[in-house]
Amino acid sequence: MTTSLRRSGVRTRTAALLTSLALTAGVSACSGDDGGDTATDPDATSDSASSTPSPSEDSPSETPTETASDGGGPGTAQAIDAIGSAGVTKATMVHATEVGGSASTLAFVLDTDQAINDFVGQFDAAFAPSIGAAIGAESGLAPDATPYAATVAVGCDDPRNVAIDAGEAGFEVVPKLPKNGVQCLAPMTYVVVFTVPDA
Repeated sequence: MTTSLRRSGVRTRTAALLTSLALTAGVSACSGDDGGDTATDPDATSDSASSTPSPSEDSPSETPTETASDGGGPGTAQAIDAIGSAGVTKATMVHATEVGGSASTLAFVLDTDQAINDFVGQFDAAFAPSIGAAIGAESGLAPDATPYAATVAVGCDDPRNVAIDAGEAGFEVVPKLPKNGVQCLAPMTYVVVFTVPDA
């Protein structure tokens, strides 16, 4: 009887191994998909080709311009509108998938190399050049200003704009997120970089 149990156990393990190999092959085949062979509804018009939800009432009047970051790392930089008591009207938002970080409304002052390294240290090392490029771009636009950055969101919803307010502890950056949440497979990290004129 022990030999039949061993054979039964071998069959169970073999079946489990074959099943896991089949699942791995299926997942690998799906992950290499470039989206070129996706099925479409023949009755749909070209206006409904996007699967994203319709914009809500809090979407901006202008679509922010997106550009690939010049930093060489993962990440995309785009201009984002800002409001609030700090007097900042435009900022740069850099975002990338699965680069770490934790959201905080408190902005970090980036006035020294050490401060920049401390802020960037919370992210995947490959994301640092993208943030560095955004800091350089913001500083280049306003040489008599101090750069700041805040990780405003980590998740699936990209901020529509931000409110930057001056407080006792520094600058607070609060993102305005869409009302309808988006589901995603991997979290995005959103960093807002801005400058404030020196006093």
